[in-house]
Amino acid sequence: SVMLSRWEDLYRVYRDIRLFSSDKKVEFLPKFGPSPLYDHHTTSLVFNDPPLHTRVRKIMVGAMTPKAIAALEPGLVALVDRLLDHVAEKNEVDLVTDFAAAIPVEVIGNLFDIPHEERGPLRDWSLAVLGALEPVLSPAQQEGGNRAVTAFKAFLKDIADARRKAPGDPATDVLTRLINGNEGELLSEEELLQNCIFILNAGHETTTNLIGNALYELLEWPVERQRLLADPGLIPTAVAEFLR
Repeated sequence: SVMLSRWEDLYRVYRDIRLFSSDKKVEFLPKFGPSPLYDHHTTSLVFNDPPLHTRVRKIMVGAMTPKAIAALEPGLVALVDRLLDHVAEKNEVDLVTDFAAAIPVEVIGNLFDIPHEERGPLRDWSLAVLGALEPVLSPAQQEGGNRAVTAFKAFLKDIADARRKAPGDPATDVLTRLINGNEGELLSEEELLQNCIFILNAGHETTTNLIGNALYELLEWPVERQRLLADPGLIPTAVAEFLR
C-alpha cells in the first residue's frame, strides 16, 4: 500500500482517471463474493469511475441544493442545543455516543425526511456496512454487513415508494430530488437505494470522526482550547482559511 498526503498528489490521482481507478469490482469480488455487500460497495458513488460516477454524482449534487441544505440549519442548531443540554445533565459522558454520533444520523434523517421514530437502526446498519471495509473480515462481520445492507435497502425502498406516491417539495426534499433525477437523467432503483445508503454512511462516519478527533485535539492542546473559549469567532475564521 502507498499513502498519499500532499494535496497536489491527491488532486492528481483524483483527476487522472486514465492511470488511477476507484472501481472496486475486481478487488471486492474475492472479498465479498456475490452478496449484498458486494452489490452495495460496487454501486456506491465512491467506488466507481466515470461515466457511472459522473452521471450519479451529477444527480446527487443536483439534489443537494443550497436551499435544501440551508433549510436544515435551524433543525441542526436546535439538535445541538438539545444534545449539549443532555450532556450537561450527566456526570460522565461518552462524547462520541452521546454527541458526535447523534448529529449526522439526525441531519441525514432530516435530509431524507425519515420519520424520527424510524431512525433507531440507522447507525448500527451504517457501522455494520462500513465495518465490512476492514482489510480482513471475520465471518460474523461479513454476515452482519450483508444483513445490514439487506435491511437498509428494504427500509429505504418503503420510504422511496411512499415518496413517489406523495412527493415532497423538490426544493428542500433531497429524496424527492434524487427520485426525480436531474436534466432527464434518472437513477435506477438499485442506484437510488445504494447511494442513499452511501450518503448516510459517508456523512455519519466523517462527521462523527471529525467531531471526536477535534474534541480530542482540544484536550491535548489546552492553550488552543483556551483561545477558542476566549474567542469563539476564531472557529469560522479557521474553517474559512482551511477551505481557501
